[in-house]
Amino acid sequence: MVEASYGENSICLSLDSSGKIWYTVKRNGAEVVLPSRLGLHFANSRPLYDRFTITKVTKRNVVGALKPIYGERAEIDESFEEATVCVEDDLGRRMEIRLRAYFEGTALQYFIPEQEKLNNFTIIQEDTSFAFPEGSLAWEEHGVEGEYAVKRVGDVSGYCERPFAVQLPEGGYVLIHEAGLTDYARMLIVKDEEAENTLRVHLSGHLCGLFSENDYVGYGFTLNKDETDSLVSNVEGKAPFATPWRTFILADHAAELLCRSNMVLNLSEPCKAEDFTYVKPGKALRDVLLSTQSAFNCIDFCADHGFQYVLFDGGWYGSLDSENKAIDPRREDPERDLDLRNVISYGKEKGIGIFLYVDRTAAEPYLDASLPVWKEWGVAGIKLGFVKVGPQEWTRWLVDAVKKCHEYGLMVNIHDAYRPTGLSRTYPNVLTQEGIRGNEHFPTATHNTTLPFVRFQAGAGDYTLCYFDKRIKVTHAHMLAMGVIVYSPMQMMFWYDKPSDWNGEEEIEFWEKMPVTWDESVGISGEIGEYAIIARRKDSKWFIGCINNEKARAVKIPLHFLDAGKKYTAQIYEDVLELDTRTKVGIRSVEVTKDSILEFHLESSGGSAIYLKPM
Repeated sequence: MVEASYGENSICLSLDSSGKIWYTVKRNGAEVVLPSRLGLHFANSRPLYDRFTITKVTKRNVVGALKPIYGERAEIDESFEEATVCVEDDLGRRMEIRLRAYFEGTALQYFIPEQEKLNNFTIIQEDTSFAFPEGSLAWEEHGVEGEYAVKRVGDVSGYCERPFAVQLPEGGYVLIHEAGLTDYARMLIVKDEEAENTLRVHLSGHLCGLFSENDYVGYGFTLNKDETDSLVSNVEGKAPFATPWRTFILADHAAELLCRSNMVLNLSEPCKAEDFTYVKPGKALRDVLLSTQSAFNCIDFCADHGFQYVLFDGGWYGSLDSENKAIDPRREDPERDLDLRNVISYGKEKGIGIFLYVDRTAAEPYLDASLPVWKEWGVAGIKLGFVKVGPQEWTRWLVDAVKKCHEYGLMVNIHDAYRPTGLSRTYPNVLTQEGIRGNEHFPTATHNTTLPFVRFQAGAGDYTLCYFDKRIKVTHAHMLAMGVIVYSPMQMMFWYDKPSDWNGEEEIEFWEKMPVTWDESVGISGEIGEYAIIARRKDSKWFIGCINNEKARAVKIPLHFLDAGKKYTAQIYEDVLELDTRTKVGIRSVEVTKDSILEFHLESSGGSAIYLKPM
């Protein structure tokens, strides 16, 4: 048996009597992923999954830290132990399995070295499986904007999105995801029909994890009517060739899952020594009216309230409902009263940048021609919408599009069906991406209290914060707190609101003060789908987000993360239902230290937001 271990986490590999490869994942010496198969299936040749012998094993230990341009923390631990297991089958074909163990969890990757007997190939299926103990629970989600359902691992159905969370019967959690997806098909999770309590990798086509029409939620299906769909996707490879990493974030308690998003970055390619000084995270307001005057109003509002960007969403260059959706985005809509270049100039005077939405139907044919035009206009970035995901060719297209945007100094927000796997480390101009059931859908409090433990371990999520819209299903204090709970270096504020919707509500000062990137992030406490409490620091100031599901409860927030010997003023924004205001958010201040414990009664779907500043 070969093992890579780091701290409490380890991943082990062994061969059985028939030469098949099996791996296990352990935490504190106990198996959390039971013996599970590994292997690859090819078109027109025998599978690469049995009759192996181990020819060589190498190990290395790396100690180091990454200091990202921006993130959830100023420094990321990159220390790990790696074991590379070289195997050869009876046909003389060679493959390597790379095992890694980090503080947050473990990972594995297939690598096919250059060789005569396996040069060009087509991967049609992975034999990667995930076996769990009887009684394990899973959070199943279909479609990137779907809701979560809790069921036993053995009852999982359809094609499930990642990250995929599993709770073990004896306690402990495993979160399955992938990292370094740049030249491969997207992984989805499906039930393994050949083994009990076992899941496996599915290389997906365009469908976003849907297994029937009734499961369609959100904007995942991105094909034109004349395009052929497929549930599966093949991968074309040429040695040397590495697959994405299959990752396992591990925790003893649910709260330990909070803010564990380092591994997708650890396992992705570093950004090259190029100039990313144009990358400036910030808060953004969407212009929903798309006129010159409304744009001026949005820019003024942003300048007054500490926001950095205005987004012109779909329609600025023409109706997206037209028969010919591939409208050239190098021109402004002649039917619309929007002098875009005048708006961009006014924004620069006020220190506000402009983002432009570009639908994939325009990006695919016109991106190369449009980039120098947008650069000349002075645009800060673009929002790519309805991008195709799943097949290898569209993974490549998206990575290439991001690279091209970087060459023109443009930031990117990727929307709809894309979920992060670490690309923002390679190209930090990718500020954020959707791939989430956000406030565009007015999700429930149970959904909101699930996201911090599952979806956000993949990376930033553009949740599109709402506030004044009457359709929100949570309290306003809950929504204020979501500004901290949600990590997004481009944070969309007041998604369905206009500047005129603000009537002087004092509590939005919390969002005005709140940064979007952090020096430190700490998961305080919580349970998946019940409640979540996260504290984040920028310089010497701390922000705490506390959100609750539909069940009223009492919570305590210890402030042990504060500096010893210092006093802080805690500005608390909380639900006060008896207030005669439309948002019913009360504001109070208390003096605290690191020994203080704040106590709250959380309303149904409620929350609290806290701003702490040294005295």
